[in-house]
Amino acid sequence: MPSKVKKQLPDRAPKCHVRTGDQVVVLSGDTKGKTGTVIKVWPLEQRALVEGDAAINDTRHVRPNPQAQQEGGRLKRLRPFHVAKLALLDPTTGKATRVRHERTADGVVRVAVKSKHRFASSRP
Repeated sequence: MPSKVKKQLPDRAPKCHVRTGDQVVVLSGDTKGKTGTVIKVWPLEQRALVEGDAAINDTRHVRPNPQAQQEGGRLKRLRPFHVAKLALLDPTTGKATRVRHERTADGVVRVAVKSKHRFASSRP
């Protein structure tokens, strides 16, 4: 049985290799190999919300509620992934890739390890 004690969040957000707007590939789980776009990232919780093929990773069974005009059935909904289960999609190869950070005159840029593709910076 899981512990009822919540883990305390760190003071600073740890570094996260995934940013909003990135194309990612799911590395493990039911949606392994599926791709999607990152909608939102929670760096403190190390989680990211993904939409696309990999998006729906949870089903909730709902009873009908006629007073609220709500139908019953199985509702599919978005659930956040842990960032360790996500890898950036390399546009040149179409596969998952690891990223290295390089300093340039413009600032720090993410670079794909194998194909040397430079990802556009989404930060101002």
